[in-house]
Amino acid sequence: MTSTSLAAGGRRRSARAMLAGLAFASMTALAGSAALAADTTTIRVLNWEPGGADYWKALVAEFEKQNPDIKVELETVPFDRYPEVQGPYITTKSGPDVMENNAGLELFDRRRAYAELPPEVLEAGKDLITYSGGCLNFDTTKACYGLPFGYQGNVMYYNKKVLAEAGLDPANPPRTWDEMGAACDKVKAVGKTCLAIGLSGIFPAYWDFPEIARNYLTEDDMRAMLTGKMPWTDPKMVNVLKGLASITEKGWTNSSAPSITMLPDGADIFQSGNAAFAGTIISDAVNWAAFGKVLGDENLGAMRWPTIVADAPLANSFSGIESSVFGVTSWSDKKDAAFKFVKFIAGKENAELLTKIAGGISLNKNVDPSVMPKSQALSQILEIIKTPTLHAGVLLSGQEADALARGWQEVALGRLSVEDWTGRMQKALEQSPSKRQ
Repeated sequence: MTSTSLAAGGRRRSARAMLAGLAFASMTALAGSAALAADTTTIRVLNWEPGGADYWKALVAEFEKQNPDIKVELETVPFDRYPEVQGPYITTKSGPDVMENNAGLELFDRRRAYAELPPEVLEAGKDLITYSGGCLNFDTTKACYGLPFGYQGNVMYYNKKVLAEAGLDPANPPRTWDEMGAACDKVKAVGKTCLAIGLSGIFPAYWDFPEIARNYLTEDDMRAMLTGKMPWTDPKMVNVLKGLASITEKGWTNSSAPSITMLPDGADIFQSGNAAFAGTIISDAVNWAAFGKVLGDENLGAMRWPTIVADAPLANSFSGIESSVFGVTSWSDKKDAAFKFVKFIAGKENAELLTKIAGGISLNKNVDPSVMPKSQALSQILEIIKTPTLHAGVLLSGQEADALARGWQEVALGRLSVEDWTGRMQKALEQSPSKRQ
């Protein structure tokens, strides 16, 4: 055999050896990847992205950094479509490992879809100002099905530029119902909507009803609502409905109110600069941070809703509640990983992300107040929330919340009397499973 043949044979053997080595390395890498995948648990989280996309991207990144063996897949649904997406999951007992719901009866009505939080997860609740909205009957000694991450509640925002245009003093917004009426007359005279509102969906129950209820109900009355012992035929409850009806009857609102939702439609009217006032919330998508970014922080103010009964015990209080809570689904086969996520939701790291990125007001006691953004509207809100009371909206069953919104739509259109609306509300109460127990 010639030296040339020997050299060629050596090269072929060397090439085969190299290919074999590459194949072995590839197989080893694949095996390593498979082992890594086997050691990673993926949990699905159903949510409506409170606080915005940037906040949630940071939340997931930080959680996965602290828990490298857990991967989070988000299923994000618009708030107004959330029940229709969540409902089939609950019916079929399948789908997400973690789900979001509003605190209070919305969560309690769905509690069979959630696993009770174990003591080691509830430990995170000790660092929160409150977490009772995730616990049955707002009692932390009873079963708890979710933990919150931020503070929530209602205020009325106002556009100082529109008030000035209408000849009103932006430094002194209306404080009473009569003052609100006078202000609305001036705002309408310059071609603007006074109070931007949308009556479709859950928003009237959560954002408007509590602010009228504070004029007529005591905290004991509200607790009676929770247990179904406060009938809608009670004169106090009838007065609440009359107060709501007066908002649209007086012509304070946009004509489209009965046919649109507050989020995004009603909020869009306000942040477009075409309305003087909007009643929304202190955190999440339609708060001071979102409005200030569009209108300019210098043009935005926050106040309590004007009082109807100025000397009512709760008239100058704040309707406060934990923001939405997160719980682990009863059908999840990844409960350990899911419970870690729920615990993280309530922790300090997430609280600081909520404050810095989303402009949210955290419930965690350990967050440094200096990380709060600078905003005049936020400063006003921080004063308002110092006198909290119960949030009547989260004490309504699903049946009552639906009847409230639908009834108000028809009242606004002149198709329903307050008396008939009262009858519908009482019927909804009597049909509420959560209030018959």
